[in-house]
Amino acid sequence: MSHDPRTANMWKTQNASFFDLDFYRLVDIKITFQLKGINLQTVRHRELPDCYLFHVTITFDNQCHSGKVKLFLDIDAESSTCKDWKISGRAQKNTHYLLMFDGFVILVCITSAVLCTRSIILAVRLLQRFSQFFQENFNHKVCAEDQSEFLNGWYVLVIVSDLLAIIGSILKMEIQAKSLTSYDVCSIFLGTSTLLVWVGVIRYLGYFQKYNVLILTMKAAFPKVLRFCCCAGMIYLGYTFCGWIVLGPYHEK
Repeated sequence: MSHDPRTANMWKTQNASFFDLDFYRLVDIKITFQLKGINLQTVRHRELPDCYLFHVTITFDNQCHSGKVKLFLDIDAESSTCKDWKISGRAQKNTHYLLMFDGFVILVCITSAVLCTRSIILAVRLLQRFSQFFQENFNHKVCAEDQSEFLNGWYVLVIVSDLLAIIGSILKMEIQAKSLTSYDVCSIFLGTSTLLVWVGVIRYLGYFQKYNVLILTMKAAFPKVLRFCCCAGMIYLGYTFCGWIVLGPYHEK
């Protein structure tokens, strides 16, 4: 049974028969409504304020009939620019500068991704020519270790970081334009891209002799370190699940 009352008295009238029922027969109640709010603190230089629409769902769960009704609250928020406001003027200039900077970042990332992709394609073609030459003259196939010398993994890392930065910048521009509210998704893309960019900086340290020795040592030890992490990860997961099972019933989360 659902109602769409306009006033509090109408809501009481429509639900009077419901509250006359015995509560031990109650299974669950779900109440849904919408709230609208305005954030006036962001208004600067006659720009439109931020409007928020909250979709609220309150659920009373009594399916267990244990004497304690469980309460669940679910809220989904949407952000948008307030409409039908008679405000004259123009938006803040800093917003336009940020959008221009984001566009420049996207352009640079696209250029970098295209150049790295071109380098990988040329490396693959060179590998094919080298394999054909080696097969025709020496009647042997090129081993996997020698084939890996033609493919530069740093280029793949740069392409992935560029793609993540492009997607994150587009989401950031949409959020600034108040078309989206996916803050978590945007932060994941931009944060991961930043991590990969700083990892890629290690490549340039290889041009120095002392740092190159350290990088070669890390490269040779990486498989063993990875195997150690797998073994240690099993112990960590066991400890985590043990704590979850033992302490979980004593906390609602």
